[in-house]
Amino acid sequence: MTGIESQFRAARRVSTPLVAIQTADPQATMASCCTWMNGDTAILVWDIVRGTRALGAAGAAAWSEISGEVETVGPAGLIDTLIFLGKMPDRTALFVLNAHRILADDPAISQAVWNVRDPSKAQGRMVILLAPTIDLPAELDQDVLVMDEPLPDVQALSEIVRQSHQDAGLEPDGRLESAAEALTGLSAFAADQASAMSMTPDGVDLEMLWDKKRQMIDATPGLTIWRGAESYDRIGGAENIKGFLRRILAGKRAPRAIVFIDEIEKAMAGASGGGNDSSGVSQDYLGVMLEYMQDTQATGMIFVGPPGAAKSVMAKAAGNEAGIPTLKLDLGGLKAAGGGLVGGAERTIRAALKVVTAVGAGEVMFIATSNKITNLPPALRRRFSLGTYYFDLPDADERAAIWNVYEDTPGDHPDDDGWTGAEIEKCLDISDRMGCTLEMASEFIVPVSRVDPEGVQALQRQAHGRYISASHPGVYRMPDAQATAPATGRLLNK
Repeated sequence: MTGIESQFRAARRVSTPLVAIQTADPQATMASCCTWMNGDTAILVWDIVRGTRALGAAGAAAWSEISGEVETVGPAGLIDTLIFLGKMPDRTALFVLNAHRILADDPAISQAVWNVRDPSKAQGRMVILLAPTIDLPAELDQDVLVMDEPLPDVQALSEIVRQSHQDAGLEPDGRLESAAEALTGLSAFAADQASAMSMTPDGVDLEMLWDKKRQMIDATPGLTIWRGAESYDRIGGAENIKGFLRRILAGKRAPRAIVFIDEIEKAMAGASGGGNDSSGVSQDYLGVMLEYMQDTQATGMIFVGPPGAAKSVMAKAAGNEAGIPTLKLDLGGLKAAGGGLVGGAERTIRAALKVVTAVGAGEVMFIATSNKITNLPPALRRRFSLGTYYFDLPDADERAAIWNVYEDTPGDHPDDDGWTGAEIEKCLDISDRMGCTLEMASEFIVPVSRVDPEGVQALQRQAHGRYISASHPGVYRMPDAQATAPATGRLLNK
């Protein structure tokens, strides 16, 4: 018995009158709920276009007995329907489609829903509000039991693929499990459509399934599937973190999806109540992220370092290295999609994380990058339990490895002391565009170590003895062999 089925049956058993189910496929959810309810239950369904309809034989019979009419179409307005619900038999259930729009637009409907709470409780009736996500008005917030229906898992998707093949008179080939995994993250209806379109005389077209999956995930606010071709073989230096990640990605409880959050400190600015976010959205994000990572036992790591030090490219390459999807979670985009308001922000991030859970089949690893980790709340940093890694300016050997990655034909290099990998790549790009030597191209490069030396040194001091080195085994040590601890002012020896 699934979690949502267990919750629904328990609510039905104790006569819970008001229930909201957040679902990506309301039609499939209604079908499941009808199965979970007793077969002789009278069921009604309301939507803003078709009004009220009886669903199933028991509902139609009760409707005809009360109205004296064979026609099973009733009141067009939801308020009239809620009043009419009181005339229906005990244990009647009423589904309300797209309830998030109705409740948000008309306070009278919120009142009408509240009015049926006590009578429905006494008679065992249930009003079931269906919506992709729902933000309950204050007057209903304590009275409606909210449930969250997860997207279908691999087992359910396998059955969808098998059924679509049988309906077409075809036998599914040996790639059934691969097809189901390619569909994770889609609703049952979307998976059925994609499966039907992917059938060919030679079997399942997996690439078509992945294209459909990418399109659907990209349509989720704040979430995209990263399509880059990065690999660790194409990243010079940072050997310590590469070795660690390769073992994690191939080890026990290996993740089935990577969630990449770039510059997480900006999205979480003000989450600790520092006054940078008066809207409360960052605090809300923090609460949702803490809850999600704890409830799902998701782990992760944080990459810290100056701009251009390979933090982002290392995170993006992780999925390609393991052959699993990398989902980019844009917390800033989620804020915009939520209208900059707390309720909207919570809905959008929960919807995105629901897709993350489905795509990763419950095994997800977060990788966040940051240029200033001190701005992150300690509680959130603890959730990234695989550690914090410092990406320093590459040393001479690492710079040589980076030149080797990008150069087709090795040549004389300019003075690159203090350069990052991004600056080496930029120099090669300028040289290619201008048709000039690398030495000449270097005249158009001002490395971050020169632009912001104080900022780079502050990062190094912060990381010294505290974070794991991305390049070498063990904790990070500053190149000059000592650093000043910000909290006490004393020296930390190498």
